This record gives sequence, structure tokens and C-alpha cells, in this order.
Amino acid sequence: MPGSIASTTHTLPLAGSPRAPLFFLSAIMIVPVIGIVAALGAMHFSPAAASIRLPFPEALLLVPLLLAALTIWLWRSLARAGVRIESGDLIVNTGLGSKRVALSRLHAAGLRVVDLSERPELRPRWRTWGTSLPGFHSGWFRLRNGEKAVCLLLDRRRVSYLRSDDGLSLLLSLERPDELRALIAR
Repeated sequence: MPGSIASTTHTLPLAGSPRAPLFFLSAIMIVPVIGIVAALGAMHFSPAAASIRLPFPEALLLVPLLLAALTIWLWRSLARAGVRIESGDLIVNTGLGSKRVALSRLHAAGLRVVDLSERPELRPRWRTWGTSLPGFHSGWFRLRNGEKAVCLLLDRRRVSYLRSDDGLSLLLSLERPDELRALIAR
């Protein structure tokens, strides 16, 4: 079947931008780095520094380097978050992992576009594996109604909500949810 959904990869664009949450992540990770470097500099150049002997002051520089490396890793991981269709499967990459669900296991009529401010029972409550930043929730969650869900949320006003046959819920911020609805209906 040339050109069929089974042999192609189709990326579903996300609604909203991950830039603001990624800049927030950078800020909260960089502030401690700046603080540690400033404290080390103040300790090194202060008059009392001669009387205070740290065992390995150079080793303290590892902390900012490790925080910077962690920031870069998280930035790159979360920037890869997205949704795509590949070989007849819906693949949700949360940035810290991915979930593959066969399109045949999704309920075509079950895809609803919801506003989470109007449907509080569908809001993520407990994060079991993933990340939550202002304007960005991705990973595995328990919803307020108790359902297990894989979430990739950037815009909470237009969320595609669907369930698989095995009871897993998916909450996705898709720019064009009708594309997914059409692919499920095939």
C-alpha cells in the first residue's frame, strides 16, 4: 500500500509554544549556578579567605558545571517533545520518554476537544513520571478523575482528549485535532 498511513511518518503540530517554559527552566537552573559562582568568587577574594581553607575549592566548581549540564540536557529533551504518527501508531514523545499507541486501539468517536478550565476532572493531578513547568506539562500523570494519562500540554484551552482500549487516557495540545481524528477513523 504505497502512501498508506502504515508506511509514512506524519508529525502533528502542537498548539502553543514550548519556548516560554524552556526559558523558565533555564532561569531556575541558571540562578543557582550564578549564586554558587558568585559565592566562590567572594570567598576567594575576601580578606578572610586566607584564614578559611576549603579542602577542595576547585571541586565546588563541579556543582555549577553539573547544573549547567543538567539544564542543557533538560532543554534538549523537552525541545524534542511532540506527537507523530508512524507505522500506524500514535507516538507521544514527552521529552523524558515516549508512549506508542496503535491507532486501531484508539476510539475514533472518543476524541474530544476540551477546555481544562471547564473540565477540572481531566486536569493532571499527580505526576508519576514527567515534568511540570508553567505552561508545560508532559509525561505520565494521574488525572483528578483517577485515570492514568500521558499528557503533552502547552495550551490548556484546546486539549485533545482520547482513550485507548486498554484504558489509558491521552491529553494532547494539538494545533489541528481533526487531523488525528481523521487518521483514527481510517
